[in-house]
Amino acid sequence: MWRELERPIDFDSPDPNLNPVVRPEFLDPPLTNLGEKQCRSQRDLCATLEPELMIVSPMLRCIQTAKLSFRDHVSTVPWVSSEGCREELGLLVGNKRRPINEIKEDYPEIDFSPIQHNEDVLWDEFGERRETLLEKSDRIYDFLTNYVRTRKEKEIGIVCHSAYLFTLMNAVMDISDEELRSWFLTSEVRSLQMTFVDRN
Repeated sequence: MWRELERPIDFDSPDPNLNPVVRPEFLDPPLTNLGEKQCRSQRDLCATLEPELMIVSPMLRCIQTAKLSFRDHVSTVPWVSSEGCREELGLLVGNKRRPINEIKEDYPEIDFSPIQHNEDVLWDEFGERRETLLEKSDRIYDFLTNYVRTRKEKEIGIVCHSAYLFTLMNAVMDISDEELRSWFLTSEVRSLQMTFVDRN
């Protein structure tokens, strides 16, 4: 709506007149109708995949994306949520999650036990500043090496966020494929084989 009114958005500003995403009503927003439609359009493709585990960000729009796109895997594989694959932290209220006890009531089939705090203490730590690229890269690296790498499952679906994935593909992993490194669209599905190498 802001863009339709041709009003500029400054995502680094704490002023709600310049940055609507800092408004309190933006807390953990759902998918738009267009977003839901885009996710449903991926269902047939996702049904052909064979994940042994689904990992989702605890953000509402991400859970909705996962449930609509991977609908055929909702009751066939375990679903778990992790703070490690959530969107950029700080400033933008649209990236702040609701309390976990509220999210659990809406999605009891998802295991939220890896998330340590009921309230969003990670987002709160940043206050009125956005997580830097380096901080986000460190968080993504920690998620991959200390969580994903330790899982017994080999085929894992990870449903997260475009800015997160852009950072993953361009700053955290060593990827030469330009298509993989490009911006992800809503509910876009890409597959890659991840290899971990220990270096002294």
